[in-house]
Amino acid sequence: MQHNLKTYSFPLGAGKQCPSGTFHLDLASGRCDWSDGLFAIHGYARGEVVPTEALIMAHKHPEDRGPVRELLNEIRSSGGQGALFHRIIDCQGREHRVLTLAQACEGHGPVTAIQGVVMDLTRTVAAEASREAAAAVAGAYANKATIEQAKGIIMGRLDVPANEAFTILAARSQHTNTKLAAVAAELVDAAGQGKVTAALQRWGISEPAGTRIWS
Repeated sequence: MQHNLKTYSFPLGAGKQCPSGTFHLDLASGRCDWSDGLFAIHGYARGEVVPTEALIMAHKHPEDRGPVRELLNEIRSSGGQGALFHRIIDCQGREHRVLTLAQACEGHGPVTAIQGVVMDLTRTVAAEASREAAAAVAGAYANKATIEQAKGIIMGRLDVPANEAFTILAARSQHTNTKLAAVAAELVDAAGQGKVTAALQRWGISEPAGTRIWS
């Protein structure tokens, strides 16, 4: 099936930021809460539509629906967070290139909701050379890999689930006013030097009694 899609691709003006919006998806009902920014990315004003999981998928580029569904299913089943660079087709047929960062909502037991942020990079991608844009996306995935490593270290040392490990990293990031990826890299580097215990102690975290020391 052919799609005649228009893409706006003029660069952002000086001092402007990429459009962005947040969402909260209830997995039981399929209902989704969108911020005004996310309504705008999809071409709507608040009140024109009722966001649902079905509507979300309908606005994904046909070639990207599979990866988006895989991301949601992975978070639904395993918790944690993920990132995906993909395309949204708004209600006027315009193609938006976006980066979605999503994570399971905190809580005990099965994942009941997913929340996150969507950043519209259409104008940024158009303004950058293809090589530079690809490097930026690769950097985002590299950060994600480092964060996943740090989560694994915390899960193993403290015997906590993935969402709690992420909460510990986020709390350290907020407390020190340091980017999450930098906090994760600090812990991964400490693991490489066999100094995880000391690093966690600096964070004010004590390991459970009987924890086996490993690097």
